Amino acid sequence: MESASNSQRASDTVDRLRALGVYVHFPFCSKRCPYCDFAVAVRPSIPHDDYAEAVVAELRARAPQFAELPLVSIYFGGGTPGLWRPDALARVADEIRRRFSGAAREITIEANPGDFDLGQLEALRVAGVNRVSFGVQAFQDGLLRRIGRTHDAAAIGAAFEAARRAGFDNLCADLMFGLPGQTMEEWAASLAALLALAPDHITAYALTVEANTRFGALDRAGRLARPDDEVVAAMYSLGHETLTGGGYEHYEISSYARPGRRAVHNSLYWTLDAYLGLGVGAASFRPLTSGEGIRSTNPRSLRTYLDEVRATQQTVASAEVERRSPAQIEDEALWLGLRVSDGVDRRAHARRFGLDPLALPERRAAAEGCVAAGWLEVTPKSIRLRPAGFLFADEVAVRLGRRD
Repeated sequence: MESASNSQRASDTVDRLRALGVYVHFPFCSKRCPYCDFAVAVRPSIPHDDYAEAVVAELRARAPQFAELPLVSIYFGGGTPGLWRPDALARVADEIRRRFSGAAREITIEANPGDFDLGQLEALRVAGVNRVSFGVQAFQDGLLRRIGRTHDAAAIGAAFEAARRAGFDNLCADLMFGLPGQTMEEWAASLAALLALAPDHITAYALTVEANTRFGALDRAGRLARPDDEVVAAMYSLGHETLTGGGYEHYEISSYARPGRRAVHNSLYWTLDAYLGLGVGAASFRPLTSGEGIRSTNPRSLRTYLDEVRATQQTVASAEVERRSPAQIEDEALWLGLRVSDGVDRRAHARRFGLDPLALPERRAAAEGCVAAGWLEVTPKSIRLRPAGFLFADEVAVRLGRRD
C-alpha cells in the first residue's frame, strides 16, 4: 500500500525539468467589444483591492501544485488589465514572484492605447512589468468604431511614445484583419503604420466571429458584411509578406518578432509547458511525470469567483477540472508544436512521449497526405508546416489527430 501511494504522489508531481508561466486574468472593461467572447465584466467602478486580494488568495492555495517549476513569465491579460491600479497589480506580481523559484524574464500587461498616462506606466515599470502589449487592431477611426474600440488612431502613436518614455523597450501590438467592411487597402495601410512604430512583437490575426457575441448575432441575421474567405487569405498573405519584409521573424501562425523577442509566455502554450491561471475564467495546465496532464478553468462569473474565494480563502470550488491521458497530451503536443514555424523536433518529442510523432500508421498516412497537398514538410529531424500550410493549420491538426 505504501509503495502504491508513493507511486501516485510521484505521478502527480509536475515535471521539474520544465518551466512555468503564471497568467492573471483581469476581467474588467469599460465596454464590451462586439466580437469579444472572453470573461469580461463591464462595471462603472472596479474593485481594485478586492480583486487583488482574491487572486492572491487563490495563488496561495494553488502555488504548491506547481512549486517544482521555475517561473519564467507572468502575463496580465483580460479584459483590460491596463485599467488595474498599478499598486494593486504590483501586489499580485510581488506575491507570484515570492511563491516560485526562478526569475520571470518577461512580465507582460495587455493594454488599450489611451489606458495609461506616463505616471501609470512608470509605476508599472517599478512593479517589474517589462513588456506592454497594445490592442491596436486597426489604424482607421471608422474601423475602430465599428469593432467597438475605445481609442482612435492618434492614441496609438501616443501610447508607444509614452511607454518608451517610461522605460519600456519591449512593446507589442495586436492587429486584426477580416474586419467588417475592411478593405485590402486599409489592411495594407494599418500594416505600414504599425511598422513605422517599430514594435518588438506583432500578433496579426483574423477576426473570429463567436456565436455568443453581438457580431455572432449580426452574422446569423446576415447583417455582418465581412470579407470573404479568399480575401481574408489574401490579407494573411499580405501581412506575412509585409512583416517578414520589415525584418520580423514569423515564428508562429499569427506571431512575428524582432530577433530575440519571441513571446516567452505564449511559447509555453505551444510547447505544452505548465501555466497557472489565476482569476475569473483563467485556464491552467499542469503536466505530470506520469505523462498525463491536468487542465482546469475557473468560472467565468465574477460574482461566483469572488464569492467562492472569499468563502474558502483558497482555490475556486466550481473550477472545471479535466485529467488528460498520456495519449491525449501527446496529441496536443503535436498539433500545438505545429503552430510554431520551427515545427516539432522528432527526437525531442520521442524523448518526452516515448514515441516518434509519426510512429502511428494512421498519423503517418495523414502526414503523407498533407505533404502531398503542400502543407507539411517532413524530414528525419522535424515535422513543420510549409508556408502554405499555415492557412490550413486547423485542417492539418484534425488530420494528424489520434482517433483513439
